[in-house]
Amino acid sequence: MIDIHCHILPDVDDGANDQMDALNMARMAALSGVTDIAATPHVMGDESAPERMAEIRQKFLQMKDLLKKEEMQIRLHPGAEVLCLPGTPVLAARHQLPTLGRGNYVLAEFYFDEGYSYMDQMLQDIASQGYKLVVAHPERYAAIQRDPARLERWGRMGYMLQLNKGSLLGRFGSRAELAANEILGRGLAHLIASDAHGCRTRTTRMDELAQWVEERCDRHYARILLEENPRRVLEGLTPVGMD
Repeated sequence: MIDIHCHILPDVDDGANDQMDALNMARMAALSGVTDIAATPHVMGDESAPERMAEIRQKFLQMKDLLKKEEMQIRLHPGAEVLCLPGTPVLAARHQLPTLGRGNYVLAEFYFDEGYSYMDQMLQDIASQGYKLVVAHPERYAAIQRDPARLERWGRMGYMLQLNKGSLLGRFGSRAELAANEILGRGLAHLIASDAHGCRTRTTRMDELAQWVEERCDRHYARILLEENPRRVLEGLTPVGMD
């Protein structure tokens, strides 16, 4: 499996506290069948982003070296989770937004109470500058919880929709769980990720989720959500379902 959204870099945001915590997250992921992780620390989509990404780059290289030293069987990929703010389209126009892996996909998030019109316009503005989009955990946004069918438009626009493991397993409340299940049931989801922040809660363990998806959907769809599409995003390719 490939985890496209994970806060594994130590001491950069509310994810791993230190290197030991990060190593434990990597170890837990590997034991649950994960081979690759995109390190996606939080980045504000404003003028602070370039300096922030320089700091994250150093942490990323240090973590890669640590995984190699510890002979951990996890491949680490660069990335970030970008909070979309009024200044984000300016960064997009300057081509300064961080992307996932070797591709041109931006992992975009919003404040949970953000309005649908704002989110929709923001995604259009970013996409108009040549970026492709992965919308992080849409099931957690109140506007989508009220009407998950709105995501059909985002799918038609070519935006990837990434569900959180915790939402599907009922760990972010009933509204997120219901929305995530409806999105999955409608076949609107393109990716599922851990959005892990530690090794005690919101963990990197993914085998429980894989079994859950296989039981409720099928093995083929689970492979697309957890392996094939994450791989394609990291390589900058068109995911399955968006051809």
